[in-house]
Amino acid sequence: MMADKTTSNRRVPDFLLSWDRLGFRLLVFGSLAFAWILQGLLAGLPWQKLILTEVGGLMPWAFLAPMVLALDRRIQSKRLGAGGFLGAHLLGMVLVFVPYWLTMRTISLISKCSESGWNVSQLVAFVPTTMNLFGAFLSVPFVYFVILLGSAAMKQAQARQQEEIEAGRLARQLSEARLALLQRQLHPHFLFNALQAISTLLHRDPGTADKLLVRLSSLLRAMLDEASSQTLSLRTELDLTRKYVEIEQVRFGDRLRVDWSVDDSLLDIQVPSLIVLPLVDNAIRHGLSEKLGPGRLKIGAGSEGSSLLLTVEDDGLGAAVPLRHGLGISNTRERLTAIYGEQATLTIETSPRGGFRAAIQIPLREPRS
Repeated sequence: MMADKTTSNRRVPDFLLSWDRLGFRLLVFGSLAFAWILQGLLAGLPWQKLILTEVGGLMPWAFLAPMVLALDRRIQSKRLGAGGFLGAHLLGMVLVFVPYWLTMRTISLISKCSESGWNVSQLVAFVPTTMNLFGAFLSVPFVYFVILLGSAAMKQAQARQQEEIEAGRLARQLSEARLALLQRQLHPHFLFNALQAISTLLHRDPGTADKLLVRLSSLLRAMLDEASSQTLSLRTELDLTRKYVEIEQVRFGDRLRVDWSVDDSLLDIQVPSLIVLPLVDNAIRHGLSEKLGPGRLKIGAGSEGSSLLLTVEDDGLGAAVPLRHGLGISNTRERLTAIYGEQATLTIETSPRGGFRAAIQIPLREPRS
Protein backbone atom coordinates (compact mmCIF):
# COMPACT_ATOMS: atom_id res chain seq x y z
CA MET A 1 0.00 0.00 0.00
CA MET A 2 0.62 3.49 -0.31
CA ALA A 3 2.39 5.93 1.79
CA ASP A 4 -0.52 6.65 4.00
CA LYS A 5 -2.96 9.08 2.34
CA THR A 6 -4.21 10.14 5.73
CA THR A 7 -1.18 12.41 6.08
CA SER A 8 -1.74 14.10 2.73
CA ASN A 9 -5.53 14.53 2.82
CA ARG A 10 -5.81 16.80 5.85
CA ARG A 11 -9.14 18.11 6.96
CA VAL A 12 -9.69 21.87 7.17
CA PRO A 13 -9.26 22.10 11.00
CA ASP A 14 -5.82 20.52 10.70
CA PHE A 15 -4.35 23.73 9.21
CA LEU A 16 -3.08 24.39 12.74
CA LEU A 17 -0.52 21.64 12.19
CA SER A 18 1.47 24.47 10.57
CA TRP A 19 1.54 26.61 13.72
CA ASP A 20 5.20 25.85 14.33
CA ARG A 21 6.15 27.32 10.93
CA LEU A 22 7.32 30.92 10.74
CA GLY A 23 5.41 31.64 7.54
CA PHE A 24 2.15 30.51 9.09
CA ARG A 25 2.65 32.69 12.19
CA LEU A 26 3.51 35.69 10.00
CA LEU A 27 0.24 35.10 8.16
CA VAL A 28 -1.75 34.91 11.40
CA PHE A 29 -0.28 38.00 13.02
CA GLY A 30 -0.24 39.86 9.71
CA SER A 31 -3.96 39.19 9.34
CA LEU A 32 -4.62 40.50 12.84
CA ALA A 33 -2.56 43.61 12.10
CA PHE A 34 -4.43 44.18 8.82
CA ALA A 35 -7.80 43.90 10.59
CA TRP A 36 -6.78 46.44 13.23
CA ILE A 37 -5.28 48.78 10.61
CA LEU A 38 -8.54 48.64 8.68
CA GLN A 39 -10.46 49.39 11.86
CA GLY A 40 -8.21 52.40 12.58
CA LEU A 41 -8.59 53.72 9.02
CA LEU A 42 -12.36 53.60 9.38
CA ALA A 43 -11.96 55.60 12.59
CA GLY A 44 -9.99 58.26 10.68
CA LEU A 45 -6.49 57.58 12.08
CA PRO A 46 -3.43 58.20 9.85
CA TRP A 47 -2.42 55.03 8.01
CA GLN A 48 1.36 55.61 8.44
CA LYS A 49 1.03 55.53 12.21
CA LEU A 50 -1.36 52.59 12.10
CA ILE A 51 1.04 50.47 10.03
CA LEU A 52 3.95 51.31 12.34
CA THR A 53 1.93 50.56 15.47
CA GLU A 54 0.03 47.45 14.43
CA VAL A 55 2.54 45.72 12.16
CA GLY A 56 5.48 46.68 14.36
CA GLY A 57 3.57 45.58 17.44
CA LEU A 58 2.37 42.20 16.16
CA MET A 59 4.89 40.88 13.66
CA PRO A 60 7.74 40.49 16.21
CA TRP A 61 5.61 37.85 17.92
CA ALA A 62 5.97 35.56 14.92
CA PHE A 63 9.69 35.40 15.77
CA LEU A 64 9.23 35.37 19.55
CA ALA A 65 6.69 32.51 19.50
CA PRO A 66 9.39 29.78 19.82
CA MET A 67 10.52 31.41 23.06
CA VAL A 68 6.92 31.38 24.38
CA LEU A 69 6.50 27.73 23.39
CA ALA A 70 9.81 26.78 25.02
CA LEU A 71 8.73 28.46 28.26
CA ASP A 72 5.36 26.66 28.06
CA ARG A 73 7.05 23.26 27.63
CA ARG A 74 9.26 23.97 30.64
CA ILE A 75 6.27 25.03 32.74
CA GLN A 76 4.27 21.97 31.65
CA SER A 77 7.11 19.67 32.68
CA LYS A 78 7.05 21.06 36.25
CA ARG A 79 3.49 19.79 36.88
CA LEU A 80 2.56 22.90 38.89
CA GLY A 81 -0.79 23.59 40.52
CA ALA A 82 -3.22 26.19 39.19
CA GLY A 83 -1.63 29.05 41.14
CA GLY A 84 1.91 28.00 40.28
CA PHE A 85 0.92 27.57 36.62
CA LEU A 86 -0.48 31.10 36.33
CA GLY A 87 2.44 32.58 38.27
CA ALA A 88 4.96 30.81 36.04
CA HIS A 89 3.27 32.09 32.91
CA LEU A 90 3.15 35.61 34.33
CA LEU A 91 6.90 35.39 34.84
CA GLY A 92 7.16 34.00 31.31
CA MET A 93 5.34 37.09 29.98
CA VAL A 94 7.87 39.33 31.71
CA LEU A 95 10.78 37.35 30.25
CA VAL A 96 9.33 37.49 26.72
CA PHE A 97 8.49 41.18 27.13
CA VAL A 98 12.19 42.14 27.36
CA PRO A 99 13.14 41.17 23.77
CA TYR A 100 9.71 42.30 22.58
CA TRP A 101 10.17 45.81 24.07
CA LEU A 102 13.68 46.09 22.60
CA THR A 103 12.33 45.07 19.19
CA MET A 104 9.53 47.63 19.43
CA ARG A 105 11.98 50.39 20.43
CA THR A 106 14.30 49.44 17.54
CA ILE A 107 11.42 49.67 15.03
CA SER A 108 10.40 53.03 16.50
CA LEU A 109 14.00 54.31 16.35
CA ILE A 110 14.38 53.32 12.68
CA SER A 111 11.09 55.00 11.84
CA LYS A 112 11.98 58.27 13.57
CA CYS A 113 15.50 58.33 12.14
CA SER A 114 14.17 57.80 8.61
CA GLU A 115 11.86 60.79 9.07
CA SER A 116 14.14 63.28 10.84
CA GLY A 117 17.62 62.00 10.10
CA TRP A 118 19.99 59.86 12.10
CA ASN A 119 20.88 61.51 15.38
CA VAL A 120 22.39 60.21 18.58
CA SER A 121 19.65 61.97 20.49
CA GLN A 122 17.16 59.51 19.07
CA LEU A 123 18.66 56.81 21.30
CA VAL A 124 16.55 58.23 24.09
CA ALA A 125 13.87 55.87 22.73
CA PHE A 126 15.71 53.04 24.52
CA VAL A 127 15.43 54.74 27.90
CA PRO A 128 12.60 52.87 29.66
CA THR A 129 9.88 54.90 31.31
CA THR A 130 6.85 53.76 33.25
CA MET A 131 4.52 54.88 30.46
CA ASN A 132 6.23 53.22 27.52
CA LEU A 133 6.89 50.05 29.51
CA PHE A 134 3.30 49.80 30.75
CA GLY A 135 1.80 50.66 27.37
CA ALA A 136 3.89 48.08 25.56
CA PHE A 137 3.19 45.39 28.18
CA LEU A 138 -0.60 45.72 27.82
CA SER A 139 -0.57 43.79 24.54
CA VAL A 140 1.64 40.98 25.84
CA PRO A 141 -0.97 38.81 27.70
CA PHE A 142 -3.31 38.72 24.68
CA VAL A 143 -0.68 37.67 22.14
CA TYR A 144 1.06 35.38 24.65
CA PHE A 145 -2.14 33.36 25.14
CA VAL A 146 -2.93 33.43 21.41
CA ILE A 147 0.40 31.67 20.87
CA LEU A 148 -0.38 29.14 23.63
CA LEU A 149 -3.85 28.48 22.22
CA GLY A 150 -2.39 27.98 18.75
CA SER A 151 0.14 25.54 20.17
CA ALA A 152 -2.56 23.60 22.05
CA ALA A 153 -4.69 23.41 18.90
CA MET A 154 -1.67 22.20 16.93
CA LYS A 155 -1.02 19.44 19.48
CA GLN A 156 -4.65 18.33 19.31
CA ALA A 157 -4.55 18.28 15.50
CA GLN A 158 -1.33 16.24 15.60
CA ALA A 159 -2.87 13.80 18.09
CA ARG A 160 -5.99 13.45 15.94
CA GLN A 161 -3.90 12.88 12.82
CA GLN A 162 -1.79 10.28 14.63
CA GLU A 163 -4.94 8.51 15.81
CA GLU A 164 -6.22 8.38 12.22
CA ILE A 165 -2.91 6.99 10.98
CA GLU A 166 -2.87 4.38 13.74
CA ALA A 167 -6.51 3.43 13.11
CA GLY A 168 -5.80 3.06 9.40
CA ARG A 169 -2.73 0.94 10.11
CA LEU A 170 -4.66 -1.35 12.46
CA ALA A 171 -7.50 -1.65 9.95
CA ARG A 172 -5.06 -2.65 7.20
CA GLN A 173 -3.36 -5.19 9.47
CA LEU A 174 -6.74 -6.68 10.39
CA SER A 175 -7.78 -6.86 6.74
CA GLU A 176 -4.46 -8.44 5.71
CA ALA A 177 -4.65 -10.97 8.55
CA ARG A 178 -8.22 -11.85 7.58
CA LEU A 179 -7.28 -12.33 3.93
CA ALA A 180 -4.24 -14.40 4.91
CA LEU A 181 -6.48 -16.63 7.04
CA LEU A 182 -8.85 -17.13 4.12
CA GLN A 183 -5.93 -18.08 1.87
CA ARG A 184 -4.60 -20.55 4.44
CA GLN A 185 -8.05 -22.15 4.43
CA LEU A 186 -8.01 -22.38 0.64
CA HIS A 187 -4.62 -24.04 0.20
CA PRO A 188 -5.37 -27.16 2.34
CA HIS A 189 -8.81 -27.39 0.68
CA PHE A 190 -7.22 -27.88 -2.77
CA LEU A 191 -4.47 -30.08 -1.37
CA PHE A 192 -6.92 -32.47 0.31
CA ASN A 193 -8.98 -32.73 -2.88
CA ALA A 194 -5.92 -33.56 -4.97
CA LEU A 195 -4.60 -36.08 -2.43
CA GLN A 196 -7.99 -37.76 -2.31
CA ALA A 197 -7.92 -38.05 -6.10
CA ILE A 198 -4.44 -39.60 -5.96
CA SER A 199 -5.42 -42.05 -3.21
CA THR A 200 -8.29 -43.40 -5.29
CA LEU A 201 -5.90 -44.17 -8.15
CA LEU A 202 -2.88 -45.35 -6.19
CA HIS A 203 -3.69 -49.10 -6.32
CA ARG A 204 -5.95 -49.14 -9.35
CA ASP A 205 -3.69 -47.12 -11.68
CA PRO A 206 -0.22 -46.45 -10.20
CA GLY A 207 1.05 -44.81 -13.41
CA THR A 208 -1.73 -42.24 -13.41
CA ALA A 209 -1.26 -41.68 -9.67
CA ASP A 210 2.43 -41.01 -10.31
CA LYS A 211 1.57 -38.40 -12.96
CA LEU A 212 -0.84 -36.79 -10.54
CA LEU A 213 1.85 -36.55 -7.84
CA VAL A 214 4.26 -34.87 -10.24
CA ARG A 215 1.64 -32.34 -11.33
CA LEU A 216 0.53 -31.78 -7.75
CA SER A 217 4.13 -31.03 -6.80
CA SER A 218 4.32 -28.50 -9.65
CA LEU A 219 1.05 -26.91 -8.53
CA LEU A 220 2.07 -26.62 -4.88
CA ARG A 221 5.44 -25.12 -5.81
CA ALA A 222 3.68 -22.55 -7.99
CA MET A 223 1.14 -21.77 -5.25
CA LEU A 224 3.91 -21.20 -2.71
CA ASP A 225 5.90 -19.02 -5.11
CA GLU A 226 3.13 -17.12 -6.87
CA ALA A 227 0.01 -17.08 -4.71
CA SER A 228 1.50 -16.09 -1.36
CA SER A 229 0.67 -12.43 -2.01
CA GLN A 230 -2.83 -10.98 -1.88
CA THR A 231 -2.89 -10.20 -5.60
CA LEU A 232 -1.28 -11.52 -8.76
CA SER A 233 -1.71 -11.10 -12.50
CA LEU A 234 -4.62 -12.75 -14.26
CA ARG A 235 -2.04 -14.62 -16.34
CA THR A 236 -0.53 -16.23 -13.21
CA GLU A 237 -3.96 -16.96 -11.73
CA LEU A 238 -5.04 -18.79 -14.88
CA ASP A 239 -1.72 -20.66 -15.05
CA LEU A 240 -2.31 -21.97 -11.52
CA THR A 241 -5.84 -22.91 -12.48
CA ARG A 242 -4.55 -24.70 -15.59
CA LYS A 243 -2.12 -26.76 -13.48
CA TYR A 244 -4.97 -27.78 -11.20
CA VAL A 245 -7.20 -28.67 -14.14
CA GLU A 246 -4.42 -30.83 -15.60
CA ILE A 247 -4.40 -32.86 -12.38
CA GLU A 248 -8.14 -33.41 -12.64
CA GLN A 249 -7.91 -34.27 -16.34
CA VAL A 250 -5.44 -37.04 -15.54
CA ARG A 251 -7.90 -38.39 -12.98
CA PHE A 252 -11.00 -38.05 -15.17
CA GLY A 253 -9.38 -38.97 -18.48
CA ASP A 254 -11.74 -38.52 -21.43
CA ARG A 255 -14.64 -37.74 -19.13
CA LEU A 256 -13.49 -34.13 -18.58
CA ARG A 257 -13.30 -31.59 -21.39
CA VAL A 258 -12.11 -28.06 -20.61
CA ASP A 259 -12.77 -25.04 -22.85
CA TRP A 260 -10.84 -21.81 -22.29
CA SER A 261 -12.10 -18.42 -23.49
CA VAL A 262 -9.64 -15.74 -22.37
CA ASP A 263 -9.07 -12.22 -23.68
CA ASP A 264 -5.26 -12.05 -23.89
CA SER A 265 -5.27 -8.25 -23.55
CA LEU A 266 -6.44 -8.66 -19.93
CA LEU A 267 -3.75 -11.08 -18.76
CA ASP A 268 -1.60 -8.43 -17.04
CA ILE A 269 -4.46 -7.10 -14.88
CA GLN A 270 -4.01 -7.68 -11.14
CA VAL A 271 -6.67 -9.85 -9.50
CA PRO A 272 -6.99 -11.36 -6.00
CA SER A 273 -4.88 -14.51 -5.80
CA LEU A 274 -6.72 -17.86 -5.93
CA ILE A 275 -9.96 -16.24 -7.05
CA VAL A 276 -10.74 -18.53 -10.04
CA LEU A 277 -9.27 -21.76 -8.72
CA PRO A 278 -11.87 -22.32 -5.93
CA LEU A 279 -14.70 -21.98 -8.46
CA VAL A 280 -13.07 -24.53 -10.78
CA ASP A 281 -12.53 -26.91 -7.87
CA ASN A 282 -16.15 -26.45 -6.82
CA ALA A 283 -17.41 -27.16 -10.36
CA ILE A 284 -15.36 -30.35 -10.71
CA ARG A 285 -15.94 -31.69 -7.21
CA HIS A 286 -19.68 -31.00 -6.90
CA GLY A 287 -20.85 -30.71 -10.48
CA LEU A 288 -18.84 -33.10 -12.66
CA SER A 289 -17.30 -35.80 -10.45
CA GLU A 290 -20.62 -37.58 -9.85
CA LYS A 291 -21.99 -37.09 -13.34
CA LEU A 292 -22.31 -40.17 -15.50
CA GLY A 293 -20.60 -39.78 -18.85
CA PRO A 294 -18.46 -36.92 -20.14
CA GLY A 295 -18.61 -33.43 -18.70
CA ARG A 296 -17.60 -30.02 -19.94
CA LEU A 297 -15.98 -27.21 -17.99
CA LYS A 298 -15.79 -23.68 -19.43
CA ILE A 299 -13.42 -21.06 -18.01
CA GLY A 300 -13.66 -17.50 -19.31
CA ALA A 301 -12.07 -14.10 -18.75
CA GLY A 302 -13.25 -10.99 -20.58
CA SER A 303 -14.29 -7.39 -20.08
CA GLU A 304 -17.78 -6.04 -19.60
CA GLY A 305 -17.88 -2.26 -19.58
CA SER A 306 -15.46 -1.11 -16.89
CA SER A 307 -15.37 -4.52 -15.21
CA LEU A 308 -13.41 -7.73 -15.56
CA LEU A 309 -15.73 -10.73 -15.90
CA LEU A 310 -14.44 -14.15 -14.82
CA THR A 311 -16.73 -17.13 -15.42
CA VAL A 312 -16.61 -20.82 -14.53
CA GLU A 313 -19.38 -22.97 -15.99
CA ASP A 314 -20.04 -26.71 -16.02
CA ASP A 315 -22.76 -28.99 -17.38
CA GLY A 316 -22.77 -31.18 -14.31
CA LEU A 317 -25.51 -32.16 -11.90
CA GLY A 318 -26.30 -28.64 -10.75
CA ALA A 319 -27.83 -28.02 -7.35
CA ALA A 320 -31.12 -27.33 -5.69
CA VAL A 321 -32.04 -23.77 -4.79
CA PRO A 322 -31.41 -22.20 -2.29
CA LEU A 323 -27.73 -23.07 -2.39
CA ARG A 324 -25.64 -24.06 0.59
CA HIS A 325 -22.33 -22.33 -0.12
CA GLY A 326 -19.26 -24.38 0.70
CA LEU A 327 -15.82 -23.20 1.77
CA GLY A 328 -14.63 -22.22 -1.72
CA ILE A 329 -17.65 -20.07 -2.59
CA SER A 330 -17.87 -18.49 0.89
CA ASN A 331 -14.17 -17.60 1.01
CA THR A 332 -14.25 -16.17 -2.50
CA ARG A 333 -17.22 -13.97 -1.65
CA GLU A 334 -15.61 -12.77 1.60
CA ARG A 335 -12.31 -11.94 -0.11
CA LEU A 336 -14.06 -9.96 -2.86
CA THR A 337 -15.94 -7.95 -0.23
CA ALA A 338 -12.76 -7.33 1.79
CA ILE A 339 -10.81 -6.09 -1.25
CA TYR A 340 -13.42 -4.32 -3.39
CA GLY A 341 -16.36 -3.69 -1.09
CA GLU A 342 -19.62 -3.40 -3.03
CA GLN A 343 -17.82 -2.88 -6.35
CA ALA A 344 -17.35 -6.63 -6.87
CA THR A 345 -19.99 -9.33 -7.26
CA LEU A 346 -20.09 -13.11 -7.28
CA THR A 347 -23.26 -14.55 -8.85
CA ILE A 348 -24.26 -18.19 -8.96
CA GLU A 349 -26.71 -19.70 -11.46
CA THR A 350 -27.80 -23.32 -11.09
CA SER A 351 -30.72 -25.71 -11.12
CA PRO A 352 -31.09 -29.48 -10.61
CA ARG A 353 -29.36 -31.25 -13.56
CA GLY A 354 -28.98 -27.85 -15.19
CA GLY A 355 -25.29 -27.29 -14.57
CA PHE A 356 -23.60 -24.60 -12.55
CA ARG A 357 -22.31 -21.15 -13.51
CA ALA A 358 -20.31 -18.81 -11.30
CA ALA A 359 -19.42 -15.29 -12.46
CA ILE A 360 -17.09 -12.83 -10.75
CA GLN A 361 -17.27 -9.18 -11.75
CA ILE A 362 -14.55 -6.86 -10.44
CA PRO A 363 -13.38 -3.34 -11.43
CA LEU A 364 -10.75 -3.06 -14.17
CA ARG A 365 -8.32 -1.36 -11.80
CA GLU A 366 -5.68 -2.21 -9.23
CA PRO A 367 -7.35 -3.84 -6.19
CA ARG A 368 -6.65 -2.05 -2.93
CA SER A 369 -4.34 -3.84 -0.54
